[in-house]
Amino acid sequence: MVLLAIAVTTADVAAEPSLRVSPKKPKPGDPILVMVDGVDARPKGTGGKVPLVFFPVKRGWQAVFAVPLDDAPAELRVTIDGIAPYETLAVRTHQFPEEQVTVPPEMAEPPADKRKQIDADNAAVIAAVRNSAQPMFRGAFRLPGAGPRTSVFGAWRTLNGGYRSRHLGLDLAARKGAPVRSIQRGKVALVHDGFLMGGTVVIVHGGGIASTYFHLADIPVKVGDDVDRGAVIGKVSLTGRTTGPHIHLGVWVPGGFVDPAVFVKLPIATPREPLPP
Repeated sequence: MVLLAIAVTTADVAAEPSLRVSPKKPKPGDPILVMVDGVDARPKGTGGKVPLVFFPVKRGWQAVFAVPLDDAPAELRVTIDGIAPYETLAVRTHQFPEEQVTVPPEMAEPPADKRKQIDADNAAVIAAVRNSAQPMFRGAFRLPGAGPRTSVFGAWRTLNGGYRSRHLGLDLAARKGAPVRSIQRGKVALVHDGFLMGGTVVIVHGGGIASTYFHLADIPVKVGDDVDRGAVIGKVSLTGRTTGPHIHLGVWVPGGFVDPAVFVKLPIATPREPLPP
């Protein structure tokens, strides 16, 4: 009898589909990075109730979605079609800071005509950040400034001792006139003068990701412009409702705005080119 030894390498064995998520214990308002390996076709799935927007990377596929900031569930399930088991995320409770802010009365309780403008401003930003563009980003996302954080994402603000609102961005200290830079490659989707937001720029980065910048002046870009990471998109100013010069950054992913400080730490990979269907 002759026995034949057959060597089987890892390349001969098809990789089993796998699902990973990060972070596993998020707080409300955190972004979640979903990673899928071992599948050729673009995956389909959901993060909680949010449809995932996958883009191909060197080792599989990635997508990002938002944990709800308000009324976040105790657990979130990430489910990918054809991959078992699903991932369950335990959403930890978090006490967001309270801030007392003093602004001109018109900015705390705007008159009716200004409230209509505010609604239109908000609608314009939401329309701009919601995107199905192909990924344009390359390398890491970076904060637009190096100053200390003066107001964190999710903070509750009480204006003039009355009206209470939620802060949907990250504020970084900066001097008036300092350049504000894009956190990543992308396309300008909105340049707008808002009542509360002041000079506003929205940049779409693709893969469902977008960034917003408020209270700007001397904006050199226009809608449709392609910008590189680090490109100057305006200067720090006092436009809109602000108590001092600073950089306001918002980050949008499928499901809503998320904490930019957490987002820039996610290991988001550079998408592969050309993109498969």
